[in-house]
Amino acid sequence: MRMTVGHYLPRASVVHGLDPRVKLFLMGCAIGVSFNLEGALPLAAFALALGGATVLSRIPPRGIASGLAPFLWLFAITAILHVFMTPGDPLPLVPYATRQGLVNGVRVGCQLVLAIWVSTLTTLTTSPLDTVWALEWYLKPLKYLKVPTEEIALAVMIAIRFIPLLFEETDRIIKAQKARGVDLESGGLARKVRSLVPVLVPLLHSVFRRADDLAVALTLRCYSPGGVRTRMKEMALRRADYITLVCACILFVFLLSW
Repeated sequence: MRMTVGHYLPRASVVHGLDPRVKLFLMGCAIGVSFNLEGALPLAAFALALGGATVLSRIPPRGIASGLAPFLWLFAITAILHVFMTPGDPLPLVPYATRQGLVNGVRVGCQLVLAIWVSTLTTLTTSPLDTVWALEWYLKPLKYLKVPTEEIALAVMIAIRFIPLLFEETDRIIKAQKARGVDLESGGLARKVRSLVPVLVPLLHSVFRRADDLAVALTLRCYSPGGVRTRMKEMALRRADYITLVCACILFVFLLSW
């Protein structure tokens, strides 16, 4: 099966069985921790812990790689900017580059990799519906301020569901246009931009068609904003959730104090 960003992969694993509220909370904490780790050893220890969580989730390595691949350009640009914009000792044979910038660029690149790794693992192990339930639970206090939390959670779920669909649709359109003889790769920058028109036009048409189908489906299911909806299953914290919370918090405190 071809892996795409945003797909949920159902598995019978410990990570899949955790409460989605716990996974969202730990994801936010883990991303914050990843950007506060300075040394190589804490970063390596955090990567090792994420590797263990990935093994427990029974997610294949290509699943994590598919989540990291679209952001490779971000890692590279961030590292390059740090190399040339951080003051310090100059590197030989590389004008305007510094040793401190190289170190900072590698560190920030590793932090970004860890942050995307955490979010990808959470997405692959949590169904969109469970994600919406957890998000709606966290937004409950805003209901007292007349904030439409249910509609916000629904919009987030739809966005999550549309991410893999857009990737698949774009890949299908590119292959179809190449089969028709459209050259999408050769030429200069201006020609490459013009060559995107045969891809963007059918892609936008497909997006609007899917949005219209979704609106019709919601109408046929008698969806009304602000209405009270029941759930097939109620979320409840179990022993495994408490143990995971305690162990993860201990790990975060240990890494930050390293």
